[in-house]
Amino acid sequence: MLIILPGHLQVSGVTTWAMRAIAGLRSRDIPAGLVVHTKPGESVPRFLEPYVVGVVRDATPIESLEGRLDGMIPIYLDAIRSLFEQTGEPIVVAPNLHGDCYGAVAAIAQSQPHLIRTAAWIHSDNGYDLAIAHHYEKIIHAFVPVSAELSELTNATLPHRKSDVIHIPHGVQVHPDCPERSSATNRPLRILYTGRIEEHQKRISTLPILSRTLCERGVQHELRIVGDGPEMASLQTATESIEPITLVGAVEPEAVNDHLQWADVWVLASRFEGQSVAMLEAMAQGCVPIVTRVRSGSNDAVIHSETGLCVDVQWDTPIEEIASKMVDAIEEYCAMNPEAFARRAHRFVFEHHSAALHTDALIRLVKQVRSLEARAWPADERPAYSAPPGQAGGSTPTDARERMKSCLDTLAGHRVLIYGTGQHTNDLLDDIDVSPAIIVGFIDDDPQRSGETLAGLPILTPDQIPHLDASDLVISSWIHEKHIWEKRHAIESLGVRLHRLYHNEPVGVDA
Repeated sequence: MLIILPGHLQVSGVTTWAMRAIAGLRSRDIPAGLVVHTKPGESVPRFLEPYVVGVVRDATPIESLEGRLDGMIPIYLDAIRSLFEQTGEPIVVAPNLHGDCYGAVAAIAQSQPHLIRTAAWIHSDNGYDLAIAHHYEKIIHAFVPVSAELSELTNATLPHRKSDVIHIPHGVQVHPDCPERSSATNRPLRILYTGRIEEHQKRISTLPILSRTLCERGVQHELRIVGDGPEMASLQTATESIEPITLVGAVEPEAVNDHLQWADVWVLASRFEGQSVAMLEAMAQGCVPIVTRVRSGSNDAVIHSETGLCVDVQWDTPIEEIASKMVDAIEEYCAMNPEAFARRAHRFVFEHHSAALHTDALIRLVKQVRSLEARAWPADERPAYSAPPGQAGGSTPTDARERMKSCLDTLAGHRVLIYGTGQHTNDLLDDIDVSPAIIVGFIDDDPQRSGETLAGLPILTPDQIPHLDASDLVISSWIHEKHIWEKRHAIESLGVRLHRLYHNEPVGVDA
């Protein structure tokens, strides 16, 4: 089996999953390895080196390839051939995280489909994983959602492929006995976050507010934040005056256990997830998870008040409110029996998410998938998910330009905002620019993009809409349109009319 990782090599649940999946397969004498991408000046982390069989070195960031896959294909192909020589059987290839990883595999499947069988992991409820799976359905032999909810979404998106949807929950190392902790009676509560320091998905800015709120309520605590990521500098600034918080930085995966065995509770305020490896690792160490309830794998493992605590929030719930609700949950935890709570969390992971169970499932997948017929990518179709300038990428339906033009024509003379700054919007910028509507800016949920510009116009956050003298807001996304449309009443309460292009057609249905 070959797993491909295009980035996030230091701190990522997907990277941890991939490394341990390869280790598990090798422990059962099944040849397996990783192909990774490194950025200029970046080296393969030491903890990954034993598992890596190919490196796309000093790579152009995969987000900037614009359809150019030549630097990837030979590395992928060499790794595939090497494993093929060891087994004499087709290699199960699992691209991850970006459509162009699939694109390079599709290019190989144009000329040498006999070498490979493709498995598409559905890691997250982000729309993107399923959009890629739909785009490359022709070469995919198995779709592998990591949670029950993602299985339901995959089946709904690809109903004609239900027999090829194989749910494989994540697995982690877990000892039969729950680690012992010192009593929390005469010491501060120990709280831990492990993961990427990132805002859009992880809502990392919740943590400083959470700590301050605990202080205001008189709850003595210590909060360790373990990890690294793009918001590290802003987090350092936000926490420098908060005494209970310690920023640990990035550590190797095996060093995380020391922090988990120290902590009483583990917190996660994500907007969306798949099945958090970090959460399962916490539970395996008897560290009780307190998480936001999202349509994700947390619901597979966190049984409220039994194995953890779930906090009910929405995608756009203010950070201050999320922090307050998480503090409520922490106080609820403190009022319960922490030792019994820890044992229940540990036992659940031991029975349902052990590394051995995960490896068993991977072996069944490999045997099943490599017995299937080869699937070739059509010779007359572009394999790349990204596209050269002037062409539409894989996340943009073929009739997107016509749909956007038609919508903006009906808004001639109106002051209009465009919701979305991703590939879909970039593919349609020329049409947006010449429309008869008065485009006043772009809206993006990621607060880190606020203050940037696109096509000379400002990028703003949804909370700024009431101050922009706009009458209409057009969703420019195929992947995320359904989710944004579900917030219609809240958005229109800000004083704009919301418009959609695809009429809530699900990902997986040609627009």
